[in-house]
Amino acid sequence: MHVDNSSENGEDVVMKDKLLPKMKQVSKCSYCENNSGESLKTVPCLECGSRCHIDCINCTAKFKHKILLGDDFFHFKCHKCTDGNERFRRYHLSWVDVVHITLFNLTHNPAARPSGADPSNQFGGEHGPQEYGDSRVYFHYKADVARFIDQHWAYFWTKARGETWINSASSALSTNSTENVPEDGRFESGKAKYNKNGMWALTDDLRFPSSYDSLQQQKTRTIMYTFAEDGSLIELRTQATNGRRKRRTDATPKAAGSRAKKPRAGAHSGNDYASPGAGSKRGARARRAWSIGMWPDIDNPQGPAHMSREETHAAAQYVIESDRLTVWNDKGYRMAKASHGVETGAWYFEAQILPGVRPEANLRIGWSQISGELQAPCGYDVFSYSMRASPCTRFHAAIGSHYGVEFGPGDTIGVLMYLPELDNDERQDLADRKWRPGERYRQFT
Repeated sequence: MHVDNSSENGEDVVMKDKLLPKMKQVSKCSYCENNSGESLKTVPCLECGSRCHIDCINCTAKFKHKILLGDDFFHFKCHKCTDGNERFRRYHLSWVDVVHITLFNLTHNPAARPSGADPSNQFGGEHGPQEYGDSRVYFHYKADVARFIDQHWAYFWTKARGETWINSASSALSTNSTENVPEDGRFESGKAKYNKNGMWALTDDLRFPSSYDSLQQQKTRTIMYTFAEDGSLIELRTQATNGRRKRRTDATPKAAGSRAKKPRAGAHSGNDYASPGAGSKRGARARRAWSIGMWPDIDNPQGPAHMSREETHAAAQYVIESDRLTVWNDKGYRMAKASHGVETGAWYFEAQILPGVRPEANLRIGWSQISGELQAPCGYDVFSYSMRASPCTRFHAAIGSHYGVEFGPGDTIGVLMYLPELDNDERQDLADRKWRPGERYRQFT
């Protein structure tokens, strides 16, 4: 955080590193009118910018003790800006948000550190706190971080634990480490610095997790929950929409089966994944049911195109380097998309192929809509088209056919796409599919 003492009224003005334009946060609680700049339990009012003490907010009185340090991921409007009708809602949290809040509390609140026996031995291993000489406090990703998340699961989400949730937490740590994001990494690896496996610390233990949000991330934060009197989460299942923006139910045909991560099919010549086509031999061999889920389109951010780190655009396993142009994945076919989309006209880009991180590395390159499945390669579903490096194959909807010549490290690949002009009905259809900030981001139904 940066404190600007040049405000007109003489009050300290706290500027988060990345904020919406012209938005300032004043380090003075609008309730008690005391300085809040040193408190670790505050939340900014979206109207006046006053960073208020959680303990001062009236509507949180019955559960203020449950709110964790450094957690200000709330849609909040103070009593002065609402004529006494405070607004306090929970934003959607990503894995990196949850892991950062966890390490923040492990660092600053010794009483919150997991203790006692672990009867299931699920979180065994070396544990923190540990100090190795750089003034940071290190904790083990499983014995400390994962155990804390497990104990506070209902604080973060209402969803059930998946089978690989600990891997998701570990991935959030490594993807956002100073090794992968040298200029602004959140987490410091004990393995990289001191050969301490599984140990992690905060790069800057005084920065709130929300201060790392980019402008685009702030724009796409969605209100996910309201609160019961005891502080438990209540999911907001419906969102008010403008009558002009009806969601098109006829645009989402569905086959039987639920939408889930799609497992890799058995190996077969010329095709990575089984085809969804009911009449195709590959589809008959795999016998998998598909569910096509469409997601709202998102307006392009300002500035030049780059590889996006947004959870709507890139699988969490991808590493997007600090130049925002270099992207790689350690293992498995997944997808990462650029920050900008196109609607009509001729568009061309080039990609330089770098040496793989593994000898058996392969890749696909192409075009995908926002609805393209991230935990699968480009060309896997009906929303994307791609070409594979080796053997040279083009893909759409998981159906492959021989195309072009093989390419590899040192090659530069050009990709051209032409989209015809849209008529009025098509333009309206695209407008209806756009996501509006403030609404929950979810599939069309």
